[in-house]
Amino acid sequence: MLLQISNASFLIENCEKDKSCISVKSDSQDELYRLFCSSKALEIVSGPMPFKLRVSRQEFSNSLIMLVKEIDYTKFDGVTQIS
Repeated sequence: MLLQISNASFLIENCEKDKSCISVKSDSQDELYRLFCSSKALEIVSGPMPFKLRVSRQEFSNSLIMLVKEIDYTKFDGVTQIS
C-alpha cells in the first residue's frame, strides 16, 4: 500500500519473515520516526524510499488512526458535499 501525506510518502508491506509485523519504508526519516516511534531500529535500504522500519500490526493501526485525526478538512477547497 502506498500512503502519501504532505511531508512524506510511505510504502507499507508485509514483513517477509514475520507475519505479525508490517514493513514501512519512507522517503522521510523524520516522518517515519514521528509516526512510528523513534526507538525502533531504522534500516537504510536502496531506492526512492531509503528508510525502513518494522512495526507491529497494532502499532501500524494506531498510527493510521493518528493520521486520520490530523486531517484538516478546511483545506478541501472545491469539494462538493454529498447529501
